[in-house]
Amino acid sequence: MIRPYFVFEITRRCNSNCLYCYNVWKQEKGYPAGELSISGIRRLFDKLLSEVTPAGVTIAGGEPLLHHETAETAKYLSTKSVAVGVATNGVLLDEEMAVRLAGAGVERFEISIPALDAGRYRRLMGEDGSGPARRALLLARQAGAKSTISFVITRLNMSDIGEVIDLAAAFSADSVSLNRFVPGGEGLRHSSGLLPSRDELEETLTTADNRSEKLGIPVAVTIPIEPCVIVHERFPHLHFGTCCCGKEKWVIDPLGNLRTCEQNPEILGSLFEKGFEELACSIRADRFRKDNLRAECTNCIDYFRCGGGCRFLGNN
Repeated sequence: MIRPYFVFEITRRCNSNCLYCYNVWKQEKGYPAGELSISGIRRLFDKLLSEVTPAGVTIAGGEPLLHHETAETAKYLSTKSVAVGVATNGVLLDEEMAVRLAGAGVERFEISIPALDAGRYRRLMGEDGSGPARRALLLARQAGAKSTISFVITRLNMSDIGEVIDLAAAFSADSVSLNRFVPGGEGLRHSSGLLPSRDELEETLTTADNRSEKLGIPVAVTIPIEPCVIVHERFPHLHFGTCCCGKEKWVIDPLGNLRTCEQNPEILGSLFEKGFEELACSIRADRFRKDNLRAECTNCIDYFRCGGGCRFLGNN
């Protein structure tokens, strides 16, 4: 049986205003607002952990460091033998917070760094946090946690990928995660200026592959790219992922509702009211899983390598 992995969006609040932000509440009018207190979070995971044994939980947002109980949430989960990570822009991660989170059981920090150039960083993120983000990378390492740089590939910052991987190696990061830009949330309003062409995507992957080989740092392409779109064998030092949303990976929103994917605004139901297995086996979840099996994928021997790609990209 597959052990599910959960992304817990602990808050919708954020201190950045990223052009490429995928958060569904920036797209869906009427998406439920609010967030849980630590008592609600404990009740949520008490119920969930009585039903399943997670492969891990990443605490995300919004910006999770804006929630005052992120460290307490990590501590609670780690005492239940759950592997915990935190996905953050790193701006609020000072030395005290890094030590506190690592001490609470956070094993990995996923720090978003879309550019090193201050101007491009500000244009993409809405503020200049490139310095604090780099500092956060060092603080995570000093606190004894693993670190990953998360990089969203857009037309505005694709030229920065080489320098970002150089930074990862210089700061002893454990890996780099490349996320192909997917229009959603705020990103829908900026899609035309952000979505890279196939040639631009190949150019970025070529640079990343060369840097990974030269520096020996693992680089993963985490938003799936179909082998029929980009020939994976051309980039032997990159690890290409598949779509595991609604199968291995699930999303829990700030109020404890279950979704199949960060990009998918459809709520399957409340984990306070229904069991995980019931929601995971629901008609809507099954429809989501089947939705990515297009006609051309039916007899494709490479389908397992990409899962049909990201359904929210359409034919891009």
